[in-house]
Amino acid sequence: MFRQCVLTMLWLISSSGVQAASDLPVTEGLVLWLDGADPAHMSLDAQNRVSRWQDKSGQTHDVSLDDPAAASLPLRVENAINGHSVLRFNGASAFTGRAIRTAKGPVTVFVVSRRLPDQAGGKAWQRLFSSRPQPVDNDNVAPNFGLSVQQTGAYAPTVAFLETTNVPIGPFAVARNVVGTSEILRGDIAEVLVYDRLLASQAERQQVADYLTEKWALTLPASSSAWTRTGSLGPTPARTNVNLPLSDQANAGQWVLDARLSDDFNGNAIDANRWHVNDATGTDSLGRKPALFLPENAKVGNGNLNISFRKQTLPEKYVRLGYKDYSSAMVRTIERRLYGYYETRAKPMNSAGSSAFWLAWTGLPENATEIDIFEIGGKTSNGKFDVMYNMNAHVWATPQSDAHLSEGSTWTAPWRLADTFHVYGFDWRPDTLRWYVDGVLVREAKNTHWFFPMQIVFDSEAMWDWFGVVDDADLPSTFRIDYVKVWTR
Repeated sequence: MFRQCVLTMLWLISSSGVQAASDLPVTEGLVLWLDGADPAHMSLDAQNRVSRWQDKSGQTHDVSLDDPAAASLPLRVENAINGHSVLRFNGASAFTGRAIRTAKGPVTVFVVSRRLPDQAGGKAWQRLFSSRPQPVDNDNVAPNFGLSVQQTGAYAPTVAFLETTNVPIGPFAVARNVVGTSEILRGDIAEVLVYDRLLASQAERQQVADYLTEKWALTLPASSSAWTRTGSLGPTPARTNVNLPLSDQANAGQWVLDARLSDDFNGNAIDANRWHVNDATGTDSLGRKPALFLPENAKVGNGNLNISFRKQTLPEKYVRLGYKDYSSAMVRTIERRLYGYYETRAKPMNSAGSSAFWLAWTGLPENATEIDIFEIGGKTSNGKFDVMYNMNAHVWATPQSDAHLSEGSTWTAPWRLADTFHVYGFDWRPDTLRWYVDGVLVREAKNTHWFFPMQIVFDSEAMWDWFGVVDDADLPSTFRIDYVKVWTR
């Protein structure tokens, strides 16, 4: 299972069409709005050269030329992109602005730009937007941040997108680095939007995208449309009906329970008609070395499915294969299903052994897919992963390709995930993937590849390269699953 933890993203949107209109971007938290299509917010001379670009956000964060005497000033060019004007930069001058926020916090930046063939050249890593509250460090060192064009050749109209946290905003520059006059853009900037917050939902992000793509004739690839929550969950729903998903107690989805794949684990043994426990024989996965999957590490008791990670001496035949000193377990459903709502109430183990709830099917070489509802390292040496809720979706093979595709993200919880039980849900639809914690949406993404029935899997693995080597003093540790329920619409 592939992992990725990213605080900043570059969102590239190629030109080739028009999407649904949105008259305005999201305005809540908008602290800088520079619009190349609005000459009324520019100070222009007779040659259409721009000496000041006025902020349309209402926050008066106007930007001025860093060198009004430069040989080549930014130029307003009419009818440049989709009938709108843009500002053209020739690598000689750009704009600066004062600090927008001195306290640390979140920020979201969108910049629409392009470069024509006759504008190519100049230095690499030309800046679109740069914030340097600490001038001694570059803008790729926090709490500084920046967006760059990482090529010197021509490119089509594109949206660059950056989202990060725990930073001030400014002093800043548009089309160059804040400190010095190097790395000034050779190209056109159409629009700049800066928010002093993270967009709170996929709907907000889509509103901004629709506004920019309609205005500048851009098309947003489906694979780029994803949102992950930042910060606390806020109010969580109360459970009033145990027979419905926690996130939909009003039953808007008209849910029907799938009894084949649901289990309350209230018996004294694992239901062999419903679950397969990997037993280190046949074609079963043996686990991630050095921890071997053994069936004795998966038991039902006290109303839970209990998956343990332990220190133990392993048989020599497995030692020869690279398994040594540790064991864990994998439990997976015998049946597979496609779309639906998958929910568990679980408590991850309090060690660096992983606790995972996922969907997978690798039974056919040309159709191998996986969706990680969560992968959690409950107790790690630096504490970094103790609060990280890791979500991902993988394609390992299709009839057309065996290239690995991965789309994931991480929500940071305000509490240690291994401290207590929480409810984790996943809504798998033909067009959308949605992850929930305690009934609150934490991630939403387009479903671009996951259209194949999969099994439900609970397991624990030795992920030394990710969560670090487990501390033997924490063993044995146990991942507890109170129930798993699956509903269909």
